[in-house]
Amino acid sequence: MMSFAQKQTVNDVKNNVENTLNTATEVISFTKVFTILIVIILTWGLIKLLDWFFKNLVKNFNRHRLKILRLQPVIKILVWILAIYTLIITLFNPSAEAIYALMGSSALALGFALQDIVKNVFGGLLIILDRPFQIGDRINIKGNYGEVVNIGLRNTIVSTLDDNTVTIPNSAIISDSISNANSGALDCMVVINLWLPINVDVTQIRKIAEEAAITSRYLNIDKPVTILFFDHFDDHAATKVVVKGYVLDARYEKLFEGDVTEAAKKALIEAGIYK
Repeated sequence: MMSFAQKQTVNDVKNNVENTLNTATEVISFTKVFTILIVIILTWGLIKLLDWFFKNLVKNFNRHRLKILRLQPVIKILVWILAIYTLIITLFNPSAEAIYALMGSSALALGFALQDIVKNVFGGLLIILDRPFQIGDRINIKGNYGEVVNIGLRNTIVSTLDDNTVTIPNSAIISDSISNANSGALDCMVVINLWLPINVDVTQIRKIAEEAAITSRYLNIDKPVTILFFDHFDDHAATKVVVKGYVLDARYEKLFEGDVTEAAKKALIEAGIYK
């Protein structure tokens, strides 16, 4: 036979277990789980709809392409934050103290368990706030040069000139140096190098190089074209001709470079400088 104290202890344990199960059932009910799944699916669908909207908006307003694309990552982050906040307030209706406690414990848990992810998320927020580059910029990061096509919370995606997609963690970006070719502007400078014999007539070459640049359909005629000459005596004597010009859109960088090189080479062959 159990004593009164033992029976009381058993009853207390039983009541505690029942209360815990009831609380868990109330917090994690089928309705709440189903609602969370529906909200996540709808939010994901809204993000995809926003991607489609921005894509078509850029096509219709190409002159403002970079300005439009800068809003995309900010709006996507705000949509997710709003969805999570709405779920917490609507389903659980926590007190202010509970929210503060949850935020503190969550930050502590994430700090230990998800250090890399947290670093990437904070890196993404820093990139969006500090804006060392934006969507549409041409950057060089860790030897990868190309156009920024997406800035996410965890990583940044760069499309290289060879049409390769490079995914770079945000934590690696904020701890490394970044070269930005256009810094939010639609146009950017393109530098083209031509190698010629040491004894060329620089006046004639300057005329050929300028004509090759100004006749390109990709040139931004509102900005100057610069021609520079440098002599090199490393392996053999040669003259390096540097042509600097701005393209109408940063995406025309390689097209302009190829255009100028082809036109200059044809003119140099006709002038007898290239044999």
